[in-house]
Amino acid sequence: MAKSSQEILHNIIVEKVYNETISEYNEVADRDVKWVMDFKWQVVNKVFLENYAIEFFETIKKAGYTRIQIGGLESTAIPIVWALVLLDTENIICNSFYIRKSKKKSSLPNLIEWEILKDIPIILVDDIINSGSSFKKSQTILQEKYCMEISGVFTALRFRDMPYYVNFHEKSIQVWSIFELHDFGETLGLKNIQEKDKNIIQEDKYTIYKTNILCKANPYIVVPKSAPLLNGKNIYIGIDDGNFLCIDKETSTIVWSFKVLFGSDGKRILSSAAIYKDYVFFWAYDGIFYCLDKHTGKIKWTYIDADWIGSSPCINHQQWIVYIGLEFGLWRKKGGIVALNIKTGKFIWKNYDTMWECTHASPAYNHKHSIVVCGNNDHCMRAYNAKDGTLLWQYQTNGEIKYGAIFDDTRDLVIFGSMDGGLYALNMSDGSLYHRFNARYGFYNNPVQSWAVIYAGSLDKVIYAYDLDTLETVWKYETSGRIFATPMIEAESLFIGSNDGRLYELDTISGRVNAVIQLSERIVNTVQIERNIENKRIIYIATHACELYKAREL
Repeated sequence: MAKSSQEILHNIIVEKVYNETISEYNEVADRDVKWVMDFKWQVVNKVFLENYAIEFFETIKKAGYTRIQIGGLESTAIPIVWALVLLDTENIICNSFYIRKSKKKSSLPNLIEWEILKDIPIILVDDIINSGSSFKKSQTILQEKYCMEISGVFTALRFRDMPYYVNFHEKSIQVWSIFELHDFGETLGLKNIQEKDKNIIQEDKYTIYKTNILCKANPYIVVPKSAPLLNGKNIYIGIDDGNFLCIDKETSTIVWSFKVLFGSDGKRILSSAAIYKDYVFFWAYDGIFYCLDKHTGKIKWTYIDADWIGSSPCINHQQWIVYIGLEFGLWRKKGGIVALNIKTGKFIWKNYDTMWECTHASPAYNHKHSIVVCGNNDHCMRAYNAKDGTLLWQYQTNGEIKYGAIFDDTRDLVIFGSMDGGLYALNMSDGSLYHRFNARYGFYNNPVQSWAVIYAGSLDKVIYAYDLDTLETVWKYETSGRIFATPMIEAESLFIGSNDGRLYELDTISGRVNAVIQLSERIVNTVQIERNIENKRIIYIATHACELYKAREL
């Protein structure tokens, strides 16, 4: 007697998909995983796809659909989508597409490949559904880019009980699966995943508004861009087309704009702004440092010396000095640091003799020790006398230092990340190593500190919490995308964006995820947070695509 499609698929999952030989994976990813369901080979297996299609079309017809369009998130969903299209003998599928996890950094920067038809139900397909985050991201992209909702999701295997997917049910989205883990209890000893505690991630904790599309973004620059700066009733930010904007936070209207006309390699403004009294400062890739009136956008003064500037300004409030890192296109002169008078723009000191590569990193000033530190692409972190620019010490890492540093005055430490995967803590007095914390890949952002714990996101997609006293990792949490964004601590929560388009709110003590805000584009910068009169958070989020969002806590 011939086996049914469910029997064939069940045998494939038991014999080919279920995998316990993952010790090397555990060691690299540092996960407590005993098994995985690896469908990668099966989504190019004719037998699997034919029987998946049988179950899919039976389910769709029972649900009453006669015309649908199907899609999925790369990459596993792509062969499933195409197989269903080819095996559709009744012409139920009238359109298909796939969604990229993020825009390509070359060629056409599309998020969705192929078009979406209006008024035709959308069914998303994949191999498994666990937390459902991939489907939620796809849903967000379809909502924002096409104002379309999804009608259902279909997978071969569901990891959790149906009530877990309450966010889908509340939006009338059907969740179908051929199997759940319970179906492999006898053969593999599996059961559906249960939450370790009652704290379910809140995905409706915030109401999200897209307040501005600031300009047509440059999608090929995948690094931290100009971060929003909240000051009083306005937000200040530089965008890809060269405009530096002052935006009213309540109405989202542009109060004033200042245009940078030139740049380099498609870059105009990557510098994040700083404010001192009535002055707002930023640098640009035309090599000019700008000081503007923060109320009107009129130029107060400019400083011209560098070829390009991607660094962000650092202010010494006590002595009215602003510090910045510079980049040059000369063979023997590539990087430097300069100190300027805040009111006049006249240079107080400059040091162009100690940095051997470009200085994309931003300086950081410490009042207690009267030093300025700045990293460089030559792998070194250097400390300078804040008053005269004398080099005090330097420390060599094994990778470029792309971003800034923070200070721990309790332990007299300077702390920063390197592209070699190290988060370094150095003694401020002489630059000697206090400790190096390790990630799998580099750091391209600033760490933040609360008490003895340092928080940082890495290009290995992981958020780390390190204890400076015990020198242990307190907790870690893995996202689904590389992390360029600098974290923000507000009350007992850590907020950090990822290239997966999510802003995570984590408990600073335990690392537990309290809430997630899913957007359609990468989040590569820190956010800004304030409280309203009801003591509820308002979060301002800028995306890689030059979009500005406002999230209100409910």
